Amino acid sequence: MTELSREQTIQLISTIVAKHGCEILEMDVDNHILDIDGPAEARENCARELELFLD
Repeated sequence: MTELSREQTIQLISTIVAKHGCEILEMDVDNHILDIDGPAEARENCARELELFLD
């Protein structure tokens, strides 16, 4: 499988976050920092999906 570009990775992260009704407060792809906000359950679901995607 082809590795995603930096831009593709950012776009997919943004899509996953929006899908769960959350918003990105801070994102630093190079240092693997992502701070999201939203309702507690939405943040948990978002974090689970991001973990699967980024693993």
